[in-house]
Amino acid sequence: MLDIKKIRKDFSQLDKPSYHYMDAASSSLTPKQVLDTVADYYHNYRANVHRALFSEAVVATEKYEEARKKVAKFIDANSPEEIIFTSGATESSNMLVRALEESPNLPTWKLNFQVWERDIVTTEMEHHGALVPLQQLVKRAKLALKYIPLKNFGLDYGAAEKLITEKTGLVSVMLASNVIGTINDVRRVADMAHKHSAIIVCDATAAVGHIPVYVKALGADALYFSGHKMMGPTGVGILWVKKSLLEKLEPSIFGGHMISSVEKEKAEWAPIPERFEPGTKNIGGVIGLGAAVDYLEHVGAENIHEHVRELTSYAITQLEKIPGVRVLAEHDTAKNTGIVSFVCDFAHPHDIAEVLARDHVAVRPGHHCAEPLHKALGVNATTRASFHVYNTKEDVDALAEGVIKAKKIFS
Repeated sequence: MLDIKKIRKDFSQLDKPSYHYMDAASSSLTPKQVLDTVADYYHNYRANVHRALFSEAVVATEKYEEARKKVAKFIDANSPEEIIFTSGATESSNMLVRALEESPNLPTWKLNFQVWERDIVTTEMEHHGALVPLQQLVKRAKLALKYIPLKNFGLDYGAAEKLITEKTGLVSVMLASNVIGTINDVRRVADMAHKHSAIIVCDATAAVGHIPVYVKALGADALYFSGHKMMGPTGVGILWVKKSLLEKLEPSIFGGHMISSVEKEKAEWAPIPERFEPGTKNIGGVIGLGAAVDYLEHVGAENIHEHVRELTSYAITQLEKIPGVRVLAEHDTAKNTGIVSFVCDFAHPHDIAEVLARDHVAVRPGHHCAEPLHKALGVNATTRASFHVYNTKEDVDALAEGVIKAKKIFS
């Protein structure tokens, strides 16, 4: 059983009196162990990687590549070669879409968009970071973009089966919703995609750090996430691509380090994954991400999810006791990563969040970069509380008390 009081001591931001941080879906708090690791890099071996031979540069390179190995093991990748460091999920998504579009050797994957007319299938749940790059792709390549609809806070898998056909080249589905918390059956969708030789891409940003994420079990061909939502630093993310696909992809961002040779007329690319990591990366962030992986593995994803399940169930119960509050979230907490979004018939989500903020209750109002999902739910915005391992029932009580207070103010 987790010692939550002990865990909370790792997060200095929680030292503030009467502070209730419930915005993990936007950005998780970062434990002392990760902060110390990043500080150690900047204090003691600040240097670039893969270049110089002095001792600090050697140590920096070793730590950087050690982080790659940790991430590969963490998500059960076949090899560290499949791990690409990026600035976050948004860059990962854009980089992957561009690479798939511009790589000439992908006929067997049915993704040579300029030759074959293929469609792309995604879901109504997707975060804008996944959706908008796809929208731009279909606009450039004159393709069709089809959406798997919602069904009871989950995906309509029957509809998915009909939408994914022999004409489908790419399927993009998020592992967990950042609005309603739903954990999707990515493996089921992957099997549909592979039945028609389509590529499946998974946005795991809202899931990593909350539940176990294993790429082989998911059946995905590519997957990405951000560090700052899994207790790591900001400005660092991961793009994982199955080696058999990654070796066929062309880079879409160019510069130093990603080349093996350059002549006046041409350049040759470095091997994977270096060809997808041009310039100087966020070295401290990458090393800090490795420390975040260590921390999460020490606590255990299953333990985190079990703790968060209790809080999610408690939050849904407490909020639904309040007249005029409607919870828009997956109620089966086994299928929820710890997100409870809600609307109030007595106030706008931003007004609710403002009242809560006055009492140091940190939640997020808005559409959470998922406007199509909100439209599918029949609302323009929600107030979202999202939990992690450091949260307690006292946080939930403060949330419910704040909503009751808002009801009195606006009624």
